[in-house]
Amino acid sequence: MIEYVKGKAMYAYITSPNTRWNPPHKYEITVLTDDETATRLEDIGIQQTRTKQGQPRFDQPAFVFKKNSVKSTDNTPLPRPKLIDADGNALDTIIGNGSDVVVKVKPYSFSGGTYGELVAVKVENLVEYGEVPEDDNEEF
Repeated sequence: MIEYVKGKAMYAYITSPNTRWNPPHKYEITVLTDDETATRLEDIGIQQTRTKQGQPRFDQPAFVFKKNSVKSTDNTPLPRPKLIDADGNALDTIIGNGSDVVVKVKPYSFSGGTYGELVAVKVENLVEYGEVPEDDNEEF
């Protein structure tokens, strides 16, 4: 079963894995989505991202999807998730926070719960990495 999750991208590591934590390093993306999508994902067991205290991490429903960058058994590199633009053309860019995306995930379960494996990301409206979103017009 494949799920498609539409929303705003946050903390996307698609062109290269997140190496901040100990191996295995992972490709990952956080997606801020709507209540209807959140309910659909929670109905199949995928939980929203939360703080260590159990509180929602964002003001709207948010889910983290990941994929290992290497096989855990022998460290063989795995292909990165597919990254395309709105027209289906391949992309090789860093996705900035606030980009409009559709994420293709494959739900899977194991003893720790149900998760969504990151398969592909379609960028419908790219916010360049480091760019200040237009709605952020707060003055100093």
